[in-house]
Amino acid sequence: MSPTEHQLTREERKIIAAAIAALPPLHQRVLKQHLKSISFLDNMPNTALTSPITEGEGINLYHITFRAGVLHQTISEWVTEKERTCFAGGDSSITVSVQAGMLSALTYIMLHEGTHVVDGSLHLISADTVAGHPQPNAFTKGFTQGTWKDISTHEWPVTDSTLLKSRFRPGGRRFLTTEAVQVYAGLSQTPFVSLYSTASWHEDLAELLTVYHLTNRLKQPFRFVVKQNGKEIFGYEPMNSVVVKRRTGLLKRFYTNS
Repeated sequence: MSPTEHQLTREERKIIAAAIAALPPLHQRVLKQHLKSISFLDNMPNTALTSPITEGEGINLYHITFRAGVLHQTISEWVTEKERTCFAGGDSSITVSVQAGMLSALTYIMLHEGTHVVDGSLHLISADTVAGHPQPNAFTKGFTQGTWKDISTHEWPVTDSTLLKSRFRPGGRRFLTTEAVQVYAGLSQTPFVSLYSTASWHEDLAELLTVYHLTNRLKQPFRFVVKQNGKEIFGYEPMNSVVVKRRTGLLKRFYTNS
């Protein structure tokens, strides 16, 4: 693929403005200080990339590159497309989709990537050195305790190891469609809101905040659906999970300007 710069139309600029306006208060403040620029590319192989421009030079600045095609997708369309990349082969009568509303896909992606900027700028998930020993800050401890041992090692006791074999994990694979019910049933027993959340604690934070904001603040649905021959055989809404809800108290940090 040969990515090229996308020339934004007036309507696309409106979509971008709406996605930025939908961000939580902390995102609004931090991005004004730390997000230097954004750009859109055609023929971009991935959805988005958040890159540090300066680091350790007094203030961290970031740039986010987006695939221009997401400007013309809904969240449901885009997240379903992404989720289906986790499956290949199996029974063709079985399908996976995500019901996530009709807002622009950029709303979701801006939330997710913006959370990386907030996380990196404020060092939300980090380790402070005290007396020569790494000590997690309060947010890190609250967010990771019982869930993560380190950036990519889970502490939560996952009873079905199939879940951790997704393509988002090191050495992972694509599931068969016949494994879909097992995979999402396994996910429902964890504090993670999506398969992508299991990739690292930074992706976990970005996904949790995004799905929480989408459902609780923007009043949109977020539900994984497995169908066979067009009939639903399994459904799961992460934000209805008790173990997921236990983690959302920390997210109040994103709804203040302090």
